[in-house]
This record gives sequence, structure tokens and C-alpha cells, in this order.
Amino acid sequence: MRLPTCLLPAATGLLSLLFQNVAAHSQRDRINYISLVEDPVIHTPSRRVHAFSNFDVTFSLHQKNQRIKLSLEPNHDILGFEPQIQFVDSEGSVQEIQSIDRHAHKVFKGWAWVETDAGWEQSGWARIVVHEDGAMPLFEGTFTIMHDHHHVMLRSNYVQTRHPSDPALEDTTQEYLIVFRDSDIGRDIHSNLKRSSPIERSCGSDALDFNNDPDHPLFRPVVKRDQSTWASMPLEFMLGISKRQNDIGGGGSGGPTNVRQTIGSTAGCPKTRKVALIGVAADCEYTKSFNGSVQAAQQNIVNVVNTASQIYEQSFNITLGLKKVQVVPQDCPPTPPPTAPWNAGCGTTQNPGPSITERLNLFSSWRGDQNDDHAFWMLMTTCSSGPEVGLAWLGQVCVTDATQQTDRENTTTQSVSSTGVVVRTPQEWQVFAHEAGHIFGAVHDCDSDLCSNPRIPATSRCCPLASDSCDADGRFIMNPTSGRGITDFSACTVGQVCTAMGQNSIRTGCLTNNRNVVTYAGSECGNGIVEEGEDCDCGGDELCGSNRCCDPKTCKFRDGAVCDDSNEECCRGCQFASANTVCRPGSGPCDPEERCTGKNALCPEDVHKKDGESCGSGLACASGQCTSRDMQCKVLMGGRLDGNNTRACDQSSCNIDCYSPASPNVCVYGMQNFLDGTPCIAGGVCKNVSQIPIPSRIVVLARRSHFITGLLYRKLLWKRDKVVD
Repeated sequence: MRLPTCLLPAATGLLSLLFQNVAAHSQRDRINYISLVEDPVIHTPSRRVHAFSNFDVTFSLHQKNQRIKLSLEPNHDILGFEPQIQFVDSEGSVQEIQSIDRHAHKVFKGWAWVETDAGWEQSGWARIVVHEDGAMPLFEGTFTIMHDHHHVMLRSNYVQTRHPSDPALEDTTQEYLIVFRDSDIGRDIHSNLKRSSPIERSCGSDALDFNNDPDHPLFRPVVKRDQSTWASMPLEFMLGISKRQNDIGGGGSGGPTNVRQTIGSTAGCPKTRKVALIGVAADCEYTKSFNGSVQAAQQNIVNVVNTASQIYEQSFNITLGLKKVQVVPQDCPPTPPPTAPWNAGCGTTQNPGPSITERLNLFSSWRGDQNDDHAFWMLMTTCSSGPEVGLAWLGQVCVTDATQQTDRENTTTQSVSSTGVVVRTPQEWQVFAHEAGHIFGAVHDCDSDLCSNPRIPATSRCCPLASDSCDADGRFIMNPTSGRGITDFSACTVGQVCTAMGQNSIRTGCLTNNRNVVTYAGSECGNGIVEEGEDCDCGGDELCGSNRCCDPKTCKFRDGAVCDDSNEECCRGCQFASANTVCRPGSGPCDPEERCTGKNALCPEDVHKKDGESCGSGLACASGQCTSRDMQCKVLMGGRLDGNNTRACDQSSCNIDCYSPASPNVCVYGMQNFLDGTPCIAGGVCKNVSQIPIPSRIVVLARRSHFITGLLYRKLLWKRDKVVD
């Protein structure tokens, strides 16, 4: 099947090779041990808290052998961006839209302390949601002690997600709290929730076509900006991948990006806090798992995002903010409705519901119709497919449309967008963080199986522990299987994602600035968000550190300061940067650099030259890149066809079809699309899924098709202009 004429799915240049599903998540090992939470006390005069309280909570673990204190403050980032919840019926029709009441959600962040003989000793971070306060408080979330995650769960939620091999609890209707640690999770050869298969094994995403595409911008090389010959540049340059910097080694066409060379690099990640506004949908089975309570399902989603956001903040300087939540009733429809095709039951052994891959496909197609600019959408369900408990498309953050694609055999059509699927488990937030990592462009960490095939780490299909050590030993979020001791993203993942952002191989345009944000709480000094009435907000005493510009107690500029270096691109030493200071480097003749004005702390808007404007002999601007149809063919196909004189087969389609004079009757269909703004014949341009405007005359090429080595070769039977009325 050929892609529709003039389809251009991603301005970032994610190549639209036609593939199967995605990146998967974990197989859950059994929990060997749990501890009851004993003597929990909220340290306020009334033992009560509200959504904007600052307080401590203490409790005991391990039969009172360990005392814990959590020092908590409101986390306004998660629900601080005018979030909505949509209530829909079983047919997918929206019945009611409500703003999420910030006062109703007691969402907190802070620090964990352990009591020692010398007093309280800080040992990690905490993310907590309080369900009930008073004399018998109930709360859920995660905190760390010496990098060991401690997961706090209600008894009822543990029972709902418990695997038969996990420890059993007393059969009672009374609610109480339990804790299990990552170190309590055992590796069991009969474990049942493996992340889906990588190359030549049953675990990981690396063998899946879309995420394994060698022409994916995350895997292709980057050429230095001072390269003298446009014709020898890889397509990533024209797609903006080398826009900001050249962190990744390699060069020429066809060589892979080397993640070993960017391990630990944060160049490319935002220097000032950005916010990724996201949407989350919960299907009927997910709501059913909370005994049909839409409110409980919504509260759990808030808890998951609150916890997952912590590692994105510390690793990438990006907050995950809930913008929209859609929850459906627990009664699953007999047939999923067109308005919510992903809302299907798990089915039975004899009549199974959609697989997790099919759910992702349906959800991606639905997401493309939502007309929003969210960074991504995540579907929450309880329906796993055998071992798989999560899937996501690689590197699709900020891709709001859904691109229809087929697999290599031209048999199955799938939709690709910024979406993922998460199955409910006791470690749900880690699955969520893992799948969101794929959406941000992260591949799996290398493990012993992946390292056993030298081709996989050599082509950056997994992230090694270090430049001279392959196996990451299952210690990080992007590990292909869940296990003990998983606390953070690996240094390799940080380098890969930051580099991808800096080089524009993933989109980042949907990430919002942390400035003039409207929150339901009103102005709340110390939440890290610069709200109305505040000059700055560096996040409170703990996070502000040695900030010389912002007073963390008043959220006003310190004496003599006019801006905050940590939050604005054109601020240097608490003063406006001088005029003509480069705040955003350019990438070529169609994307000039931006400079500070000297009168403002914000970098001017990123402006490209107009599509179609001449930028060289036979070249014109398209999406900020200086290119032409023939040029895009040269850099894509030049290494695959004889010589580097490749040309476009026609001037009408927005699919990249190329040929070489050395083989004049063979047209190579590259299974990707020309850049947005590339001219079509008679004045049209490629734009999203169509030519705008559709020209009155087009060139028609009749071809006979067959696949060879992953590229679609078409015999040219004839080539002539044909007038289409």
C-alpha cells in the first residue's frame, strides 16, 4: 500500500518507514516481601491537611524497626495548568467536562528521612498523594531510601494488582497501608510480565520495525554544520536534527548515531524548566479495577503522574503536567464505539479483546483527532497481552497527528502518534515513566541478552552502562524488564534524550515555558512556577540553592536583579543579556539565529524564513531547511543507488520517490515524505496529509511494485504529464 499523496506526518523529520508496533515495558517479577505501615502520624496541630499544606508525616516499617519521616509540600506542577476531566459514556460520547479541582487533590512532593542514633538523616525524595488525613491517615506514592524505591499502597489497590505469587494479605475490608521496595522484588524464571521482544529474543522493543528503523532520526548520523557540500549531507540536517549542536559522532550516510559518545551529556536538554502537558485516558477495565469508582481511578492517575514526573524533572528539567484526563464508566460496550475505539474489554480466552498493540493502534488513531497540542497521551488499562504491560511509539513526543503506516509486508495498517499504553501493576508509575521515555526517544538499556549480539549495542539499539561497558545490569528505568534497584534513568538515556532534543531529532515545540502559568491554587511561592504576581520562583529553599537572582521566600527578585538566569534564556548574572547575544543558534540559511534584545529576559520567537524563499541555486526553504526535491533524494538515496546524482521521480507526490540516471527505469520509494513546505507542481506545497492547494495538473507515474531489501522499488513503465480535470 502506498502512503496517501502529500502525506507529511512529522515536521521533525521522523521517517515514515512503514512498521509494526512499538516499545514495550516490563514483565513483573514477584514481590518477595511487604511491610505494614505502622503508627502513621501527620504532624499538624489538628492532624489535618489541605491541598496547600506543608507538613511532615512519620511512620514505622519492618515491625517498627525503622522510623521514616516524609517532609512534604504541595506539588502544583502536576495540576497547575487548567486541567480538565472528561466524563464519557460507554459509547465514548462526552457527557460532562469539568475543571479538575486543585483543592480536591492533596498532591505533594518532598524529601524522605530515616531516624538514626544521631537524629533524622535525609535519604531520598518523596512523591505522595493523601487520601485521608486525621488520626488514621491513608496515603499512596513513592519515596526513596538510599536509592531504593519504597512503594506505598492502599491494601485494596495492592489486592487489585497482586500477582498470585506475591505475599497475601489478611482478608478484611478495613483499609490500611503496605510498603514494598524495589529490593523486595525477586527475579523469577517464571515471571510473567516481560517487556516485548528485541532482536532475536522475547524481551524489549528493538526488533519491532518502526522503532528499529535504521533511518529513524535517533539512529542516523549527524554531519557537522560546516560541511561544505550540501549534496553529501544526511537527511537529518535538512530535517533539523543537527540544528543546535553536534554531540554525536559519525558522518556520511547510513551510519548509526553513537549513544556511547553522549553518555551523561545534558547538552540539548532545556536549561530552564519546561512543562510537558499530557493527556491520560482510562478505559472501562481500568475504571472497573477501582470497583467502578471514576474518582478513585482519577486519583490514581494523579498519583502515577506525580511520581513519574520526579525523575523527568531531575533528569531532563521537564515537568509532566496533567492537562486532560478522560475516564469512561466500568461497563464495557459490546462493540467499541467509533468515538472511543480503544474502550474495549479484556475479553475471554475464547473471545479475547484487542491486543495491547491493537489498543495502541486504535488509541493513536483517536489521538490524531483530538485537535490539541499535548506532548503525548497515555492509555491506562488492565488488559495485558501475555507478557506485555506497556507499549509506546519511539521518539514521537509532540507529534499530534496520526500517521497511517503499513508494515514491510504491506499487510497491516497502523497509526503512529505520540501515544503509549500502560497496564496497571503495583509498579504502575515506573511503567508509565518507561513508556514516556520511549515517546521522548529513549531506547532500552542494554542487558546481558542484548549485549550478546554485538550488532545491537554497536548500532545504538540499546543504551550501554558506559563507553567501555555494555550491560547496564537492570538498574535503570529503561531496563527491558522490571526488577530491583531501578531508581533513575541511566546516564546513557539522559545523554540520548538530551542530544535528541538539542538536535531536533524529536519535537520539543509543544513543551511550554515556565512563565505566567495559570494555576488553580493562585500564586503559590515555592512551587517552581512563575505565576501572576511573582517575579521568579526557583522552587523553594531546597531547590534554589545558590540562586543569586531570586529570593525563594518571597519569589521576588533580589536587590539589583531584573531577571533569573535559571528561568530565562536572555539573563546573565541577574541582568538582561546584552543586545545581540545569541540565545538560539541558527542551522542554515533558512533558520537564522535569534539574539537577545538587551531589553528583555526572554529569547525572541524562533522564526524561519518563508517556505519557498530561494536560498541557493535551485534550492528553496522548507520547514526552516534549505533544500529541494532532488536534494532530499540525494541525501536519502545517494548511498543506496549508484552515484550521488539521485533525483526525484516526479514533482507531484509528497512521498519521496527517487531514481538514479544509472538505473533510469527504476524508481525507489523511500517510504518517507518530503519536508513540509516542499513545492508540488503548479504551486502546491506538501503540508501534513495533503497538497495545499491541490494542483490542477499532476504527473502520473504508472508502476509495478515489489519489495526488495526494505525499500520499495518500482519499475517505470512510462512517465508523462497527464492533465487531471
